[in-house]
Amino acid sequence: MKRSDYDFPGKVWEDYRDSPGGALEAIAWCVEKQKSWTADDPEKNIRSVRKQLEGKAGEDYHHMEPVLVRKTDLWEAMPPTDIYPKDSQRKAIWKDTSYATVAVIKIHFQPGTIKKADRSTKIVKELSQSLGTEMLSLHAREVTLEKEKSLVNERQDTCNSLAHEFRNLVPRIGFAYRAINNEIAYLRESWENLIYEHSPEQSRKNAILKQLEGILRNLEAKYVDQDVINDISIVSRYQQELMESCLLPHQNETWLRQKIRPLWSSILSKTGLNPDKTNRVEKLLDRLKQSFHVGLDKQLKDKIEGIPEELKDRWVDLAYREINGSNNGMIKQYIELLENIDFDLPRKSTSSKNLKCLKALVEIVPDIEKKLNYQLEQLKNSK
Repeated sequence: MKRSDYDFPGKVWEDYRDSPGGALEAIAWCVEKQKSWTADDPEKNIRSVRKQLEGKAGEDYHHMEPVLVRKTDLWEAMPPTDIYPKDSQRKAIWKDTSYATVAVIKIHFQPGTIKKADRSTKIVKELSQSLGTEMLSLHAREVTLEKEKSLVNERQDTCNSLAHEFRNLVPRIGFAYRAINNEIAYLRESWENLIYEHSPEQSRKNAILKQLEGILRNLEAKYVDQDVINDISIVSRYQQELMESCLLPHQNETWLRQKIRPLWSSILSKTGLNPDKTNRVEKLLDRLKQSFHVGLDKQLKDKIEGIPEELKDRWVDLAYREINGSNNGMIKQYIELLENIDFDLPRKSTSSKNLKCLKALVEIVPDIEKKLNYQLEQLKNSK
């Protein structure tokens, strides 16, 4: 088959539409006018491109039939006319017709075997109608597939968005556990206050920290070395934070070991204090470490009178724990403990109310997570 030197594949509308000074092509007429074109006499065919370009028509007998599809079948809403193909005068074609031209069928015939409106051209017209139906069916399938693909993507985006929002929400609810542990710290602090009331000879954590702070102030007044001043400032801040908190014993020890002792060692080495003052600081730090465990001392616990042993044991057991997502079912026990303490504690009633509210909050989160995951799974698998 000889390749056409003018009607090559891939030409767009702008390449073959009627234009001043350009060759007139039959296909352009079919596309624009939406009518058939029969070349049954090549010598008189005014749209024979070969005759226009070479001066001879040859044996170019053919029939062209446009494949038309109703606009209403192609589009749910009629597009603006400015998206239609334009003629060389920039005027939209098809704007006054109910159809769009989606293809053109061209059938070549042996010389002298074709006439306008004969049986052959009618067969080609029927073929174009059949092709139009097939192309519309294909278009409908493609539209359906695109909608299904879009729906799947939207569904996936929705799932991802919901999952992302929930993942961001859960850490924010973590404040509830911090608030619960603050209430537990209050119970711990109240217990240790009872220890000190019944064993006043025991050194309090805060009293020891105040003594250390006094030593720091004396050093600060004597030394101008900036490194020493910086260490003093930092360790003073750490000691103040420790004084204002009521952490678990192992947390206090970590704070002392990692933050306070190294700075004190640095200060003592830079200031060259005499052995007596150095020993005093070391003894205070050792006593500070011991003070972290007064609440767990059984002998000190036994000195507390007027409280049932069972209640004391329960108090110690609960006060030296932390609540998280894996053991939040214990919150009820803290509420019951506060209700069983039949003597006045500062803010006992407030702590009990706070725990009741926080209990409801943290217990609903797993249920929300379970229901959300179920709904997300249903959404992902829905058709």
